Amino acid sequence: MTGSQAMPTLRALILTVFMLGSAAPVEALEIIRGKAIQGGLVIISVADGSSLTANNTPLMISPGGLAAIGFHRDETDSITLEETAPDGKIMTLTLTPEVRQYKEQRINGLPGKMVTPPEAVMARISRDSQNVKDARAHASPLDAFSKQMDWPTRGIITGVYGSRRILNGQPRAPHYGIDIAAPKGTPVIAPQDGIITMVDDLYFTGWTIIMDHGHGLSSTFLHLDQTAVEEGQTVKRGEALGTVGSSGRSTGPHLDWRINLFEKRLDPMLVAGPMP
Repeated sequence: MTGSQAMPTLRALILTVFMLGSAAPVEALEIIRGKAIQGGLVIISVADGSSLTANNTPLMISPGGLAAIGFHRDETDSITLEETAPDGKIMTLTLTPEVRQYKEQRINGLPGKMVTPPEAVMARISRDSQNVKDARAHASPLDAFSKQMDWPTRGIITGVYGSRRILNGQPRAPHYGIDIAAPKGTPVIAPQDGIITMVDDLYFTGWTIIMDHGHGLSSTFLHLDQTAVEEGQTVKRGEALGTVGSSGRSTGPHLDWRINLFEKRLDPMLVAGPMP
């Protein structure tokens, strides 16, 4: 090869190296699990050392660079994520939830006091509601929030997330969990690692357990017959929590499993996937 023949090749090689070296790096702000949909949980990845906000509100980030975003049943507003890298570079990602259509569920035969509570129990119901809210506000640094969830029990799905509830002919709040019918005494296990933030007998939901999976993601287990954990206890994925029952406002043995991201109510079937 002569010198005149080598020059174009050398120039091409230099140009190629320059283009590769100057190519924009892969954006760190990305979705690694889930999608933007009403009731959905989205796990976001950011670069090491970055900070992250959602509509200008700071988010917790795990040591592995993961954060959680959730969408409530009726949420339609977009969420804009903004990552600020250690070098000051800013990246944005806007998520707009897909709108869903929900079923209607009619449940009859409930005791009248469970549909329209007497005045004497209203203080207890208010206290129960505040205690549940406090338990779901727990936000430990656990990273279980970003991991795959197991189903806490197996059975027949008799109620789904988001359904409009008609109780004894009276419209009530939508259902925010998954109802799993199973024989009384069927084991209920932890769907992922967590810290128990509530074990209590509540007016509407009977024996109730709430566990924090980290970063504000929590699971709630309702209508239990027996409980096997205590508040403050650390539980590993697959460990026993209690057994299926019919305590509280219930027409038969079942587990009502709910998932929250702080006050946002998520769909367990979207978070965990279909029951195996």
